[in-house]
Amino acid sequence: MLSFLLSVGLAFGSIDLSQLPARQVEQIAKEVIVDMQADLPTKPSLIVTKRAEPTPLGALAYANGKCVVIINTNETAWSQWGRFLNEDNRALWPQIIAASVAHEMGHCLRESRKFTASYKLDEDEFRGLESTGGFGPQPEMVFKQELFADTVAILYAREHAGSDSERVIGAMIQARERYGANEPTHNTSKVLKQLLNTDMQRLGNEPVGVAATRLLSAL
Repeated sequence: MLSFLLSVGLAFGSIDLSQLPARQVEQIAKEVIVDMQADLPTKPSLIVTKRAEPTPLGALAYANGKCVVIINTNETAWSQWGRFLNEDNRALWPQIIAASVAHEMGHCLRESRKFTASYKLDEDEFRGLESTGGFGPQPEMVFKQELFADTVAILYAREHAGSDSERVIGAMIQARERYGANEPTHNTSKVLKQLLNTDMQRLGNEPVGVAATRLLSAL
């Protein structure tokens, strides 16, 4: 399954390869893969290429547990980084990119499939997604996949971004809110805000996917 955090939107700032070199994103992705690979059955692969997809970062998750993280250097796709990155948060770009990579790897975790199959949306969320007929045949499944991966990204930011973690998480939630009207299947901000009001500590050596499932199921 191919899934992207930075999906197509409208009226956002634009980032090009001179402002954010692909090699910088590649190095950050390598570091995140090292941090998270223990939670995956096989070490993820990393590919830097130009693809037709309109987003600069994604992951291919295979049924056998293989995960391929994709950095897409298509110039049009690269501009989508402007959803998260701007001059005001330039000092946080590495941490925001790292959280974005963690999100994509979240789609590869075995717990993602289990969570998507078992998690029940509240009635208002379900009704809202039912009305989004133009956003694909399974909007509820897409929403749950994104919610799980966003939770993984938040856990990663809290554990690796230090004192900047709240600003990194805030940038992600603001992006979700800003484009919620255009992408209701990706607007996880309401649940994520509820999540931030809970104790998000992992329990001992709890895998990140298990932690994400536990925390979301407790809401």
